[in-house]
Amino acid sequence: MVIHSATKYLGGHNDILGGVVVVKDPVLADFYFQYTITVGDTMSAFDSWLLNRSLKTLPLRMQQHTASAKKIVSFLEQAPHVEKVLYPGKAGMISFYLDSDEEVDRVLKSVKLITFAESLGGPESLLTIPYYQTHDDVAEDQRLRLGITPRLLRLSVGLENADDLIADLAQALGE
Repeated sequence: MVIHSATKYLGGHNDILGGVVVVKDPVLADFYFQYTITVGDTMSAFDSWLLNRSLKTLPLRMQQHTASAKKIVSFLEQAPHVEKVLYPGKAGMISFYLDSDEEVDRVLKSVKLITFAESLGGPESLLTIPYYQTHDDVAEDQRLRLGITPRLLRLSVGLENADDLIADLAQALGE
């Protein structure tokens, strides 16, 4: 069984709410189908139409997210105040640590093209602090053990021009 959010990269435009459940077992598939009919746990017709529309551009969007992210990672690895960059090599999610709390504050206040917001997979680039946002409900000792510190930023790379995003990060980092 695979359960995947359709709200993020699959939808790709921050305009739907949905998910996908994929199963091999026909008995389980039938059970889930009957359950969704009974409970009404399905996407709206319009959200389904939007998702179908978005899937047509998914390969192109993922290529752009990935290509831009790789350029940004190369920049961040050499940028001042960046201590460490985490990037698995696919898609547009980059995490990086800055060298001080003051630098985190300065970067968040200085970015112009990149928006300080909590989401991912859309056309616009978003910057977030997982410690205070996405993982705020996780116990502090667990966050720190996982490396989720107040100096960790997560960048969801959108579809903007990579050089424009790098220029925005460069000016925010004081380069």
